[in-house]
Amino acid sequence: MSTVAHIRGCVAGAAILTLFGSAWCIVALAFWAARPVWSIPAGIVATIALLGLCVLRLWSVRNMHSIDDPAAAAKGKRAGMFFGIIFGAECGLIALCATLLGRTGLSIWIPIAVAIIVGLHFIPLARVFEVPLYYWTGALSVLGVLGCSLVREAGTRLLCAGLVMAAVLWLTAVTLLLQARLKQPGRPSLGAPN
Repeated sequence: MSTVAHIRGCVAGAAILTLFGSAWCIVALAFWAARPVWSIPAGIVATIALLGLCVLRLWSVRNMHSIDDPAAAAKGKRAGMFFGIIFGAECGLIALCATLLGRTGLSIWIPIAVAIIVGLHFIPLARVFEVPLYYWTGALSVLGVLGCSLVREAGTRLLCAGLVMAAVLWLTAVTLLLQARLKQPGRPSLGAPN
């Protein structure tokens, strides 16, 4: 049975992934000289739709009784501490890579390095938050961006990497929302047979 805390955690993760996916999408499209006029508005619409789904999922648990579980609260606090450590390491590694690439005249590769680091940070988060889906998010991000790094033309390479990151993050957000189904005794979950 899903708890209110579990559903809220999934929704919070989905909302954060939606916003970061949107940032990757819009930045990639903004620097694409040949972008169709509808591309950025389409990215904004996708973002609004996903955030709307997050609100709907939260709305579905508004009347559900929240269980006070001290063990779960302590576990959540511990996960928050490890998230802070992982996020700090991610930011430090991004800063280091950006500095090194900038100083060696390879600043065009900074977004690729950032995308790979962002992808890699999902691997430990999968364990910290007990969300196995994040292993896939990390692997698909890293492999997708490595594939994009083979594109010779810099602008196309960066567009490809940004869109891959957006797609992976948005797909993860949708999957999290689907996993955050409300299951209560005597009530079938969404998609469950009657």
